[in-house]
Amino acid sequence: MINKNTYYKFYLGINMKKQNVKNNIVALSLLASMAISMNVNCKAADGFLGGVGSLLGSTTAGIFDVPEGILVNSLYRMPLKTTKALAERFGDEKGFYQNVIGATIGIPTGFVFGIPYGAITGAKHGLTSGWEKPFSTESYLVKDEE
Repeated sequence: MINKNTYYKFYLGINMKKQNVKNNIVALSLLASMAISMNVNCKAADGFLGGVGSLLGSTTAGIFDVPEGILVNSLYRMPLKTTKALAERFGDEKGFYQNVIGATIGIPTGFVFGIPYGAITGAKHGLTSGWEKPFSTESYLVKDEE
């Protein structure tokens, strides 16, 4: 006959050692906090609950927007802007040689300076848009600069 505890351990995949129980408690509490933070209706309540929801929204948006800002600004925006600015400074923005020299200097320079710039702009965008419109799609996307 199958012991009831053995069946539950096998069926649920639970190992009842103390370390695993602690890990399960930590994992379940993290999952519960994520579920609560994603389902808080932040704009429905003013006061403390709205502030907590806005704080959670801005924190979550900041976690997503900082790496996204680093990638977008270091790999695309800053190298392109630096290349165009250097080609313009070298005389002709549409000239072949000016663009080759601008790209040779501008792509590595834009990559290096795009990393901290992307981190700062991503954090700024995540915190401001996450506070104003928590958990919206706008707070998770780094938009083009105006």
